[in-house]
Amino acid sequence: SINAKRLGYDVCCFIGINLKHAGDYPGAIARLKEFEEVVEAYYTTGNYSIFIKVMARSIDHLQDVLINKVQTIESIQSTETLISLQNPIQRTVMP
Repeated sequence: SINAKRLGYDVCCFIGINLKHAGDYPGAIARLKEFEEVVEAYYTTGNYSIFIKVMARSIDHLQDVLINKVQTIESIQSTETLISLQNPIQRTVMP
């Protein structure tokens, strides 16, 4: 497995995204795929339409990703960012 910290990606965060309309999902995902910092995306129930995992090199880099990439997507109504402090459990699903 690849060690993100060794590659210089020190900030892991999760961003909950609310879309303006449910029909905006395909277009929003297409745009999010353009950003290399977005490493995972989920279409979810609950408080958010989309939940993404972002890896950034620093807090400044994260701020740049938020302002100049994610929040420029017209179909996004709002976002909430949660910064990960630790990742104490990492495992794969067993057969």
